Amino acid sequence: MRHGRGAIVFLAFALGVVFVFSLLPTVLGFALSFFHWSGAMSPRFAGLENYRGLASDPRFWPALRNTLVFTAATVPATVVLGFILAAAVDARWFVGRTAVRTALFLPTVVSIVAIGFVWRWMLDPHGGLVPGAMRWAGLTPPDFLQGGPVLAIGTGERRRVYLPWFEWPMLSIIVVQVWRGVGFCMVLYLAALQNVSPGLREAAQVDGASRWGVLRHVTWPQVAPMTVFLVVTGVIGSLQVFDIVWAMTSGTETDATTVLNLHVFREFQQSRLGYAAAIGTVIFVLTAAATGLQLALRPRSAG
Repeated sequence: MRHGRGAIVFLAFALGVVFVFSLLPTVLGFALSFFHWSGAMSPRFAGLENYRGLASDPRFWPALRNTLVFTAATVPATVVLGFILAAAVDARWFVGRTAVRTALFLPTVVSIVAIGFVWRWMLDPHGGLVPGAMRWAGLTPPDFLQGGPVLAIGTGERRRVYLPWFEWPMLSIIVVQVWRGVGFCMVLYLAALQNVSPGLREAAQVDGASRWGVLRHVTWPQVAPMTVFLVVTGVIGSLQVFDIVWAMTSGTETDATTVLNLHVFREFQQSRLGYAAAIGTVIFVLTAAATGLQLALRPRSAG
């Protein structure tokens, strides 16, 4: 009986923490989105005015687009590269398994803000290592941090720009995020690969399957549950991205890297708390919808 009471106490404490730091702020934020409030004066009920304002906000739609582009680029890249690296490191012929695994996982445990500032220094157009190396090699470096379309072909009047909103700063952030996250995916895939029966691989090889065939038709389906987990957590994190964007570019002057959470931060700075809460609610709805869709597809994904 005493053990049962102790379990109830610990469970109540955990539920209390979740309620105070997760559920309560979510509910209050949703309620605040229906008010105008600067933080200094009494809240004034606004109904759906904050949500209607999103449609005409010149910064909201670019921020939404940038968030979705960031998510669509980073999640598949980190998951696929993580699986490929894990399969390579897990192979018998691979040399230096421990050193490579440690080197790839190390960026995961370093503060994302610290990583952002280091890469900001390395990509700085005036004294960064990367632009300097490109100049030394006779190349003209783009402005990795402030602007310039990635898909621009030709010069002068013949110069054509495709996807003008997709600029070098966003590509730089995507590359850094993938570099940081691929080690995490690799380590989790390595753990999942330990549960794959060697007999299945050997049977496939006896039947004449190539290494690629074994990897595609045997190994990949066996680690599908881990793939679902990584995709779900990756989408949740990407839709809520803020720190790496703020550390590397602060959104840029042209909003080329402004994401939804950065837009929320700026609205809070301007004391538009109700409007910021409305944007936060949009982020919550997107995250919940994406997570629910992936979990609904999980049985088929898991085979």
